[in-house]
Amino acid sequence: MAITKTIEFKNIIISPKKDLSAASTTNDGNPRLIIVETITYNDTSDNDLPLIKSQTRTIYRYVADGGAATDISSEDALVQTIAGAIWS
Repeated sequence: MAITKTIEFKNIIISPKKDLSAASTTNDGNPRLIIVETITYNDTSDNDLPLIKSQTRTIYRYVADGGAATDISSEDALVQTIAGAIWS
């Protein structure tokens, strides 16, 4: 059998602006998303699996201050919806 990968969201935390006086073209001038998820790799024919990993990652509005917006098109629909709401 093939190994399957499952991602389960545990928390999506909205962190407020880091600096209230920062320009809106900077990451510090925008809220950020902190994603906490559990990633499970499994193969029912392998006794060493499942492998479960907890991961925390942060998504900023911009790739770099004053730069292009972060591409969130590959993120889960819920993450895209929340990002669209807080960054509009």
